[in-house]
Amino acid sequence: MGDLSSRDSQLPATSQLADGVGKHADQQLTGDGQSTELEHHHPLAYRQAILDDTVELHQVIIDAYEPLRQLQIPFPAGYATVEAIEHNIAAHECYVLLRDGQIAATVTLDRDDQPRLKALSDLPFIRWFAVAPQFKGQGDGARLLDWVEQQIILGKHNQPGVMLATASRHPWLAAMYERKGYRIFHDYVNSGEHIVYMAKQLNPEVNFQSLLHV
Repeated sequence: MGDLSSRDSQLPATSQLADGVGKHADQQLTGDGQSTELEHHHPLAYRQAILDDTVELHQVIIDAYEPLRQLQIPFPAGYATVEAIEHNIAAHECYVLLRDGQIAATVTLDRDDQPRLKALSDLPFIRWFAVAPQFKGQGDGARLLDWVEQQIILGKHNQPGVMLATASRHPWLAAMYERKGYRIFHDYVNSGEHIVYMAKQLNPEVNFQSLLHV
């Protein structure tokens, strides 16, 4: 992960994930690979972000990361510019959950070939996971994470698992990911920040431990 300002330090963590694990909502995939559902009469939709989402997505991420800025945890997403969000949409697979047409949650599947991550595992890496504060507590973060794990990482890319990273001193993030099935498999200290890497198995038929290089 190197310096916290580098690409591989863009951690998929935010204190707006308090909606936690939630329930799997009923989903229906459309012909173009998007998913829609009806949960408590609020229409939800899942899709990849487009450049027209840039300004709204920037506001979601900046607002969601405010509590982490207060904790002085230097996640780059918390200081992302509009230009950084635009690049993220164009260069990576940024997914969003829409509630009533508004972006309620987002997570990015990193498409960079990062040597440090490859040294740990060949599993795909997710980051910039955030829930808009006004939608906190409705399970949208969990719904989006479940959808990306199953429909994108396991389904589209045929990958048996996924990894992410977060700061151990955050009061509850690592524990939240553990409730979602992630397990710590590596940690290190970067510029005084204790970083933990976590992985989740999505395909039970694969020897998952063999995919972790540490």
